Amino acid sequence: EGRTVGVFQFESAGMRKYMKELKPTVMGDLIAMNALYRPGPMDYIPQFIRRKHGLEPVTYDIPIMEKYLKDTYGVTVYQEQVMLLSRLLANFTRGESDQLRKAMGKKIMAMLAELKPKFINGGKANGHNEKILEKIWADWEKFASYAFNKSHAAAYAVVAYRTAYLKYYHPVEFMAALMTSVIDNSAKASEYLYHCKELGIQVLPPDINKGFGEFTAEGENVRLNAELSSKISTDKIENYAENVLGMVKAENYQISYIDLSEGDEILLSGDKTVSGESELSGKIKELFAYIF
Repeated sequence: EGRTVGVFQFESAGMRKYMKELKPTVMGDLIAMNALYRPGPMDYIPQFIRRKHGLEPVTYDIPIMEKYLKDTYGVTVYQEQVMLLSRLLANFTRGESDQLRKAMGKKIMAMLAELKPKFINGGKANGHNEKILEKIWADWEKFASYAFNKSHAAAYAVVAYRTAYLKYYHPVEFMAALMTSVIDNSAKASEYLYHCKELGIQVLPPDINKGFGEFTAEGENVRLNAELSSKISTDKIENYAENVLGMVKAENYQISYIDLSEGDEILLSGDKTVSGESELSGKIKELFAYIF
């Protein structure tokens, strides 16, 4: 369904679109999409998807390339595949194939230009068609604009899988933690708040008696963070609250709730009040005035 908002590496609109089309079934699909969704390789995503679903035949420029491209449906996805293919097709040494990887990873076009004649000549010596070799190299040069290594993509995919797992099986806790992680980015937090509604998670209003500074999970709901909703400073609230609680403790009050509806007096619990003229009353009123 493309519900990967908040999932590491898979939450952009473009990625969600492709993931809905891909319908990944194995971890390898996630790894490949991590590597492909970048300038250059991105152009091969539609072909990758069509081939996975059997809508386009899987073909190889040279039949022996199947050895290293079978798992990615004939599409070159990773730097490691280029390294292996350069040795298979053109007799590159391990050192030369690593140079090729470095040139692609660092986008060193001058080094790529130096390696091209060796690839073409080595391929021809192995009986491969020069035009096909030129086509393969052109694909690699395009791929080099943002080539990705498989080990890196795999690590990203594992993190993505874990975050997706947490979101699916623990959506309330996940969304609360996710919004807390972007507490300083109100635009992003607002986006995630809207997504809570899409997931059927009710967002409760701020409640100073239930904490502030973080979004919290309460049953099947998420409690809205007071700082985000009121554009207020957590540090300042904590300073007010520490003063209030310190004074309450000093007076030996057992506070269960605060009721501001009793005129100048403040009801702290069932039968105890604080005079409207007291310092504690003033501090409590300062705290609430700042928040609300």
